[in-house]
Amino acid sequence: MHLAPPQLVRFSTEMLPHGDRMSAFREQFARKVLTMDVVDHSGGKPRIDLTALKLGPVSVGSVRGTACEFIREAQHVKDGTGDLQLLLVGHGPVHARQMGRELRLEAGSAALFDYRRPHRSGGGNGGSAANVFVPPPMLQALVPHAEDRVGHQVRPGLALRLLDGYLGSLIALDAPPPADLAHVIAQHLVDLAAAVIGPTPEGREIIAGRGLKAARLHAALAEIARRAGNPGFDVDSVARRLGLSRRSLQRLLEETGTSFTEHVTARRLERAYAMLADPACAHLRIVEIALAAGFGDVSHFNRLFRSRFGETPSSARTSSGRGRD
Repeated sequence: MHLAPPQLVRFSTEMLPHGDRMSAFREQFARKVLTMDVVDHSGGKPRIDLTALKLGPVSVGSVRGTACEFIREAQHVKDGTGDLQLLLVGHGPVHARQMGRELRLEAGSAALFDYRRPHRSGGGNGGSAANVFVPPPMLQALVPHAEDRVGHQVRPGLALRLLDGYLGSLIALDAPPPADLAHVIAQHLVDLAAAVIGPTPEGREIIAGRGLKAARLHAALAEIARRAGNPGFDVDSVARRLGLSRRSLQRLLEETGTSFTEHVTARRLERAYAMLADPACAHLRIVEIALAAGFGDVSHFNRLFRSRFGETPSSARTSSGRGRD
């Protein structure tokens, strides 16, 4: 079966002519692309920013904006779209309704909706949310009766945090991934959605060695990039955050061909190199840059820097024309 190539779309009401932007957004995008209606509750000053990434049969997206409500009514359901929608709230609260159930979703929470049935969601004070759209048959082997969870809030936990982080990295992409990688990512998203909804014991085993493993690796590398500048940062703090033992995390990272320590050192060296070339850091001495990057021993930093970049920190700074020694 031939699948359409991955597509990345960004749309904002700011792209529309001044005037009644919400009316234009409703006609040109909400009804035609989202097959939904939208009601403005912003007092006449709406702004809605949307991102959508289509990965074959699986799609992800995000929405951020002023107070509004997205409504999928009976006439919209006729479009034949049959996906299950997992909505993750970034900033809330978001109020939602489907099948007679009213939900108030706070930041960090999520709920499952069925695109084959009318539903509505929105924030009275504005907010943001991410979405995963998955065809029910793709979940069948992992969550046999996923439709039974529709209209219910899902329990928070590690799987939801991992999915949220994974979505954040996808939504931030500058371009869609290649088709072969998109297929792998789509499977990871199905696995993570199933883990959030509640898989069978057999499904849990499948997910653990596939999507959940990939998301944990992604989260570990993101945590290393974020906290490498902290001299006290260690493998145990990352393991605790990901719900893994120290050895399990080390094995996970070793599968990349690089140990935890090597990953941390690489991020610290990259930070130091960037600071040496940054005009805003021109007033800092090299020893101060080394400490800011997370190194406690300047001699050790100098040796590692030269081994990685083939020059000393001083020569790197000189070649950039910045700062002092």
